[in-house]
Amino acid sequence: MDKIFILACFAFFSIYASEKNTPNFIIIYLDDMGYSDVGEFKNKKINTPNIDSLSKDGQVWTDFYASSAVCTPSRAGLLTGRLPVRNGLYGDQIAVFFPNSKRGLPSEETTIAEVFQDNGYKTAIFGKWHLGDSPDFLPTRHGFDEYIGIPYSNDMDWNVNGITFDKLISNPELIESAYSEISETISKMIFNPKISDWNVPLLRSNKLSEGFIDEVVERPANQNDITKNYTIYSQDFIERSVISNTPFFLFLSHSMPHVPLFRSNDFRGHSELGIYGDVIEEIDWSVGEILDSLIELGIRDNTFILFTSDNGPWLLYGDHGGKAEPLRSGKGTTFEGGMRVWTIIDGPGVKTGVVDDIGMQTDIFNTFLSLANIKHEIFPEDSFDLSETILNKTASPRKFVPFYSGSELRAFRYESNKIHYITQGAYGMAPERNVHSKPILFDLSKDIGETTDISDENNEILNQVVMQSNIFQSNILIEKSILDVQFQD
Repeated sequence: MDKIFILACFAFFSIYASEKNTPNFIIIYLDDMGYSDVGEFKNKKINTPNIDSLSKDGQVWTDFYASSAVCTPSRAGLLTGRLPVRNGLYGDQIAVFFPNSKRGLPSEETTIAEVFQDNGYKTAIFGKWHLGDSPDFLPTRHGFDEYIGIPYSNDMDWNVNGITFDKLISNPELIESAYSEISETISKMIFNPKISDWNVPLLRSNKLSEGFIDEVVERPANQNDITKNYTIYSQDFIERSVISNTPFFLFLSHSMPHVPLFRSNDFRGHSELGIYGDVIEEIDWSVGEILDSLIELGIRDNTFILFTSDNGPWLLYGDHGGKAEPLRSGKGTTFEGGMRVWTIIDGPGVKTGVVDDIGMQTDIFNTFLSLANIKHEIFPEDSFDLSETILNKTASPRKFVPFYSGSELRAFRYESNKIHYITQGAYGMAPERNVHSKPILFDLSKDIGETTDISDENNEILNQVVMQSNIFQSNILIEKSILDVQFQD
């Protein structure tokens, strides 16, 4: 009887919410997922029925890009709608935030969560943050009502022979003398992951009327159950939002499949592709759980869901990392495999099918607010409104993509053509840097793998893309890097 009563209440609340025509929004964000881990190019040994169902019911974007090929700047771009070079969330020496950093996402930056919050939405993030771990920079200071998660990458807190992660990173002399030995030890730890090897905290933070409550829930975090727990936290938040008759914005930011890989007991040996396949299949289970919750609560048809990744796969770790094929290279590069990410969006009015037009994660800011019918004064300069493409399959307003690594514009795409000024190999693999005296050119409509430079026989196209790149660069004022000085007062 109690269960029936509760379900009846949920139905009432969801009907009321539908009548208000106020949609909910969920971003499911993976860490280091490869382009061919899901979707059309997926390894057949990975079973992802829930992600596949989301693709079938929704709209698949095949030419969608993260704003960076590494974690911190990518997440900053998604949440602010601005390229990392505009707000300093990039690094030429240090690529991401590390534990005990004195810096974080600047308070003057407006996040999409803040706009939702200001417009009556409940907001929450569960999972990886990676935009500053000190109290002043936690998600609850940037528009989220509540947060539970590992505040940075799950491989960052270790102690090898008395040398800690942040001590090594902040000490150039130590890096020079000890890095090789330590990296070999870390590599062994990654391929044989144990919870005790990674002293990452599980933090909880809540925004209350009287202030903030920040606490460490456990340390080290039980990463075996991290995907499962992020999912449970998300389901609980959704239910509480429905009970309170409040629209919500949920950012489910998975720590996986970033190495070291962990999965719950239920998913050990679950796939035919080893531990990496197990991790992806548990994430697929998580997607299914979220969808089931929305259905049970009667709000599936009033909820937009975005599924994507922060960058491409970390190729250094072989079968513990994903695959980007048919794209070239992976995480840390400005080749397609570093920044093009398989992206799905579903929700009320979404026109199903495949979109081959260009989109970028910075576009989510204005797109989501447009879909929510929220009138706002913040229009980030790097955020295009893709709502008409999503709802009616009109042509995407985005025609170009800048590919930054740190402060360097290494590549630029205009329509189907992409030039590279500088190329470099995958993250962590001692990549060779190549500065091209003449930009190399690829036609991505015919050569998605960037295999054949066609610059010599296509000077007119090359010059056109260079011109568009120059126009773009002339309107960019690059801010001083925050990441490179994150340990300085």
